[in-house]
Amino acid sequence: MRVFNFGRNWESYSRLLDQRRLAQAQEDLGRLLGPLSLAGRSFLDVGCGSGLSSLAAWGLGARPVLGLDLDPLCVQVSTSNAQRLAPGAGELSFRPGSALDTAGLEALGQFDVVHSWGVLHHTGQMYRAIDLVRQRVKPGGHLVLAIYNRHFTSRAWHAIKRHYNRLPQGLRPPVIYFFAGVIALAKLVATRQNPFRKDRGMDFMVDVVDWVGGFPYEYASAQEIVSFLQKQGGLELVKLVPCDTPIGCNQMIFRRGGGE
Repeated sequence: MRVFNFGRNWESYSRLLDQRRLAQAQEDLGRLLGPLSLAGRSFLDVGCGSGLSSLAAWGLGARPVLGLDLDPLCVQVSTSNAQRLAPGAGELSFRPGSALDTAGLEALGQFDVVHSWGVLHHTGQMYRAIDLVRQRVKPGGHLVLAIYNRHFTSRAWHAIKRHYNRLPQGLRPPVIYFFAGVIALAKLVATRQNPFRKDRGMDFMVDVVDWVGGFPYEYASAQEIVSFLQKQGGLELVKLVPCDTPIGCNQMIFRRGGGE
Protein backbone atom coordinates (compact mmCIF):
# COMPACT_ATOMS: atom_id res chain seq x y z
CA MET A 1 0.00 0.00 0.00
CA ARG A 2 1.42 3.37 -1.02
CA VAL A 3 0.98 6.07 1.58
CA PHE A 4 1.05 9.83 1.29
CA ASN A 5 4.22 11.77 2.14
CA PHE A 6 2.83 14.01 4.87
CA GLY A 7 6.27 15.28 5.85
CA ARG A 8 6.94 16.73 2.41
CA ASN A 9 3.60 18.53 2.43
CA TRP A 10 4.24 20.02 5.88
CA GLU A 11 7.70 21.08 4.71
CA SER A 12 6.03 22.90 1.82
CA TYR A 13 3.56 24.58 4.18
CA SER A 14 6.37 25.68 6.48
CA ARG A 15 7.68 28.01 3.78
CA LEU A 16 4.45 29.96 4.27
CA LEU A 17 4.34 29.76 8.05
CA ASP A 18 4.97 33.12 9.71
CA GLN A 19 4.03 34.99 12.87
CA ARG A 20 0.68 36.05 11.41
CA ARG A 21 -0.35 32.45 10.73
CA LEU A 22 0.92 31.38 14.13
CA ALA A 23 -1.12 34.13 15.80
CA GLN A 24 -4.23 32.95 13.95
CA ALA A 25 -3.59 29.33 14.95
CA GLN A 26 -3.16 30.38 18.58
CA GLU A 27 -6.39 32.43 18.50
CA ASP A 28 -8.37 29.59 16.89
CA LEU A 29 -7.01 26.98 19.29
CA GLY A 30 -7.96 29.21 22.20
CA ARG A 31 -11.46 29.63 20.75
CA LEU A 32 -11.85 25.87 20.38
CA LEU A 33 -10.72 25.24 23.96
CA GLY A 34 -13.00 27.97 25.32
CA PRO A 35 -12.79 28.12 29.13
CA LEU A 36 -10.18 25.35 29.20
CA SER A 37 -6.95 27.17 30.02
CA LEU A 38 -3.60 25.71 28.94
CA ALA A 39 -1.58 27.84 31.34
CA GLY A 40 0.86 25.60 33.18
CA ARG A 41 -0.71 22.41 31.78
CA SER A 42 1.25 19.67 30.05
CA PHE A 43 0.35 19.23 26.37
CA LEU A 44 0.98 16.29 24.03
CA ASP A 45 0.47 16.93 20.30
CA VAL A 46 0.16 13.56 18.53
CA GLY A 47 0.96 14.02 14.85
CA CYS A 48 2.54 17.47 15.14
CA GLY A 49 3.06 17.94 11.36
CA SER A 50 4.63 21.39 11.04
CA GLY A 51 4.61 21.96 14.80
CA LEU A 52 1.99 24.72 14.42
CA SER A 53 -0.46 23.40 17.03
CA SER A 54 2.36 22.73 19.47
CA LEU A 55 3.62 26.28 19.01
CA ALA A 56 0.09 27.64 19.47
CA ALA A 57 -0.34 25.65 22.68
CA TRP A 58 3.00 26.90 23.97
CA GLY A 59 1.91 30.45 23.16
CA LEU A 60 -1.24 29.88 25.22
CA GLY A 61 0.88 28.94 28.22
CA ALA A 62 1.07 25.15 28.05
CA ARG A 63 4.19 23.75 29.77
CA PRO A 64 5.72 21.39 28.87
CA VAL A 65 4.69 20.87 25.25
CA LEU A 66 5.74 17.75 23.37
CA GLY A 67 5.07 17.24 19.66
CA LEU A 68 5.15 13.68 18.36
CA ASP A 69 5.20 12.54 14.74
CA LEU A 70 5.84 9.30 12.88
CA ASP A 71 7.63 11.11 10.03
CA PRO A 72 11.19 12.22 10.92
CA LEU A 73 10.84 15.06 8.39
CA CYS A 74 7.90 16.43 10.39
CA VAL A 75 10.01 16.37 13.54
CA GLN A 76 12.79 18.19 11.70
CA VAL A 77 10.40 20.76 10.22
CA SER A 78 8.64 21.33 13.56
CA THR A 79 11.95 21.87 15.35
CA SER A 80 13.08 24.31 12.68
CA ASN A 81 9.79 26.23 12.84
CA ALA A 82 10.04 26.47 16.63
CA GLN A 83 13.57 27.80 16.43
CA ARG A 84 12.46 30.39 13.89
CA LEU A 85 9.13 31.49 15.37
CA ALA A 86 9.73 30.95 19.10
CA PRO A 87 13.49 31.17 19.62
CA GLY A 88 14.58 30.09 23.05
CA ALA A 89 11.18 28.60 23.90
CA GLY A 90 11.69 26.42 26.95
CA GLU A 91 9.79 23.18 27.59
CA LEU A 92 8.86 22.86 23.90
CA SER A 93 10.22 19.83 22.10
CA PHE A 94 9.56 17.41 19.24
CA ARG A 95 10.44 13.78 18.80
CA PRO A 96 9.64 10.81 16.53
CA GLY A 97 6.81 8.59 17.68
CA SER A 98 3.80 6.65 16.49
CA ALA A 99 0.19 6.78 17.68
CA LEU A 100 0.24 2.97 17.29
CA ASP A 101 3.34 2.34 19.41
CA THR A 102 1.92 1.09 22.71
CA ALA A 103 5.23 0.93 24.58
CA GLY A 104 6.50 4.20 23.16
CA LEU A 105 3.37 6.07 24.19
CA GLU A 106 3.34 4.54 27.66
CA ALA A 107 6.92 5.67 28.17
CA LEU A 108 5.83 9.29 27.68
CA GLY A 109 3.59 9.22 30.75
CA GLN A 110 0.33 11.15 30.90
CA PHE A 111 -0.56 14.74 30.05
CA ASP A 112 -3.16 17.29 31.09
CA VAL A 113 -4.15 17.83 27.46
CA VAL A 114 -3.65 15.36 24.61
CA HIS A 115 -4.27 16.88 21.19
CA SER A 116 -4.48 15.10 17.84
CA TRP A 117 -5.99 17.28 15.14
CA GLY A 118 -6.72 15.61 11.82
CA VAL A 119 -4.19 12.82 12.36
CA LEU A 120 -5.52 9.53 13.72
CA HIS A 121 -7.71 8.85 10.67
CA HIS A 122 -4.44 8.59 8.69
CA THR A 123 -2.85 5.83 10.80
CA GLY A 124 -4.53 2.87 9.08
CA GLN A 125 -5.85 1.74 12.49
CA MET A 126 -7.91 4.70 13.60
CA TYR A 127 -9.78 3.20 16.53
CA ARG A 128 -6.70 1.53 17.95
CA ALA A 129 -4.84 4.84 17.68
CA ILE A 130 -7.68 6.69 19.43
CA ASP A 131 -7.67 4.10 22.21
CA LEU A 132 -3.91 4.34 22.73
CA VAL A 133 -3.86 8.12 22.61
CA ARG A 134 -6.76 8.53 25.07
CA GLN A 135 -4.74 6.53 27.61
CA ARG A 136 -2.17 9.34 27.69
CA VAL A 137 -4.74 11.69 29.28
CA LYS A 138 -4.32 12.28 33.01
CA PRO A 139 -7.34 11.89 35.31
CA GLY A 140 -9.18 15.19 35.08
CA GLY A 141 -7.41 15.96 31.79
CA HIS A 142 -8.73 16.52 28.30
CA LEU A 143 -8.51 14.84 24.89
CA VAL A 144 -8.85 17.07 21.81
CA LEU A 145 -9.61 15.26 18.55
CA ALA A 146 -10.46 16.19 14.97
CA ILE A 147 -11.64 13.25 12.86
CA TYR A 148 -12.97 13.15 9.29
CA ASN A 149 -16.75 12.93 9.19
CA ARG A 150 -18.56 9.94 7.70
CA HIS A 151 -20.47 10.97 4.56
CA PHE A 152 -22.02 9.08 1.65
CA THR A 153 -19.06 10.23 -0.49
CA SER A 154 -16.44 8.90 1.95
CA ARG A 155 -15.96 5.59 0.11
CA ALA A 156 -15.45 7.42 -3.17
CA TRP A 157 -12.85 9.67 -1.57
CA HIS A 158 -11.09 6.61 -0.18
CA ALA A 159 -10.74 5.29 -3.74
CA ILE A 160 -9.60 8.68 -5.05
CA LYS A 161 -6.89 8.94 -2.42
CA ARG A 162 -5.71 5.39 -2.97
CA HIS A 163 -5.42 5.85 -6.73
CA TYR A 164 -3.78 9.28 -6.37
CA ASN A 165 -0.93 7.75 -4.41
CA ARG A 166 -0.38 5.22 -7.19
CA LEU A 167 0.10 7.94 -9.81
CA PRO A 168 3.57 8.93 -11.03
CA GLN A 169 4.68 12.24 -9.52
CA GLY A 170 4.33 14.06 -12.84
CA LEU A 171 0.64 13.23 -13.14
CA ARG A 172 -0.32 14.41 -9.67
CA PRO A 173 -0.38 18.24 -10.12
CA PRO A 174 -3.26 18.22 -12.68
CA VAL A 175 -5.29 16.07 -10.29
CA ILE A 176 -4.63 18.52 -7.45
CA TYR A 177 -5.69 21.53 -9.51
CA PHE A 178 -8.84 19.78 -10.67
CA PHE A 179 -9.88 18.93 -7.13
CA ALA A 180 -8.90 22.38 -5.87
CA GLY A 181 -11.68 23.75 -8.05
CA VAL A 182 -14.12 21.06 -6.95
CA ILE A 183 -13.36 21.57 -3.26
CA ALA A 184 -13.50 25.37 -3.49
CA LEU A 185 -16.90 25.24 -5.18
CA ALA A 186 -18.25 22.66 -2.74
CA LYS A 187 -17.10 24.69 0.26
CA LEU A 188 -18.59 27.87 -1.17
CA VAL A 189 -21.95 26.17 -1.65
CA ALA A 190 -21.89 24.47 1.76
CA THR A 191 -20.72 27.43 3.86
CA ARG A 192 -21.49 30.56 1.77
CA GLN A 193 -18.06 31.76 2.83
CA ASN A 194 -14.77 32.44 1.09
CA PRO A 195 -13.40 28.90 0.45
CA PHE A 196 -9.82 30.16 0.43
CA ARG A 197 -9.98 31.46 3.98
CA LYS A 198 -8.59 28.83 6.33
CA ASP A 199 -8.73 28.45 10.09
CA ARG A 200 -5.75 27.78 12.36
CA GLY A 201 -3.27 29.46 10.03
CA MET A 202 -3.61 26.83 7.33
CA ASP A 203 -3.31 27.28 3.54
CA PHE A 204 -5.94 26.28 0.99
CA MET A 205 -3.67 24.58 -1.56
CA VAL A 206 -1.60 22.77 1.08
CA ASP A 207 -4.86 21.48 2.53
CA VAL A 208 -6.06 20.34 -0.91
CA VAL A 209 -2.87 18.31 -1.39
CA ASP A 210 -3.34 16.83 2.08
CA TRP A 211 -6.99 16.05 1.39
CA VAL A 212 -6.57 14.47 -2.04
CA GLY A 213 -3.40 12.61 -1.11
CA GLY A 214 -3.93 11.84 2.57
CA PHE A 215 -3.81 8.04 2.72
CA PRO A 216 -4.41 5.84 4.72
CA TYR A 217 -7.83 7.39 5.22
CA GLU A 218 -10.62 6.50 7.63
CA TYR A 219 -13.67 8.37 8.85
CA ALA A 220 -16.44 8.24 11.43
CA SER A 221 -19.43 10.23 12.54
CA ALA A 222 -19.05 12.27 15.70
CA GLN A 223 -21.49 9.93 17.45
CA GLU A 224 -19.40 6.90 16.48
CA ILE A 225 -16.33 8.46 18.09
CA VAL A 226 -18.29 9.51 21.18
CA SER A 227 -19.79 6.03 21.57
CA PHE A 228 -16.40 4.37 21.18
CA LEU A 229 -14.78 6.52 23.85
CA GLN A 230 -17.72 6.07 26.19
CA LYS A 231 -17.35 2.30 25.87
CA GLN A 232 -13.67 2.60 26.72
CA GLY A 233 -14.78 4.25 29.94
CA GLY A 234 -13.78 7.39 31.78
CA LEU A 235 -14.19 9.95 28.97
CA GLU A 236 -17.14 12.27 28.49
CA LEU A 237 -17.77 14.66 25.62
CA VAL A 238 -17.66 18.28 26.77
CA LYS A 239 -17.62 20.06 23.40
CA LEU A 240 -18.45 19.20 19.80
CA VAL A 241 -17.80 21.48 16.83
CA PRO A 242 -19.46 19.80 13.82
CA CYS A 243 -17.65 19.92 10.49
CA ASP A 244 -18.54 22.95 8.36
CA THR A 245 -18.50 20.82 5.20
CA PRO A 246 -19.82 17.22 4.98
CA ILE A 247 -16.37 15.71 4.44
CA GLY A 248 -14.55 17.92 6.92
CA CYS A 249 -13.45 17.14 10.47
CA ASN A 250 -15.65 17.01 13.54
CA GLN A 251 -13.76 18.60 16.42
CA MET A 252 -14.34 17.09 19.83
CA ILE A 253 -13.11 17.72 23.36
CA PHE A 254 -13.43 14.97 25.98
CA ARG A 255 -12.73 15.09 29.68
CA ARG A 256 -11.38 12.12 31.60
CA GLY A 257 -12.96 11.51 34.98
CA GLY A 258 -10.99 11.77 38.19
CA GLY A 259 -8.52 14.42 39.26
CA GLU A 260 -9.63 17.62 40.93
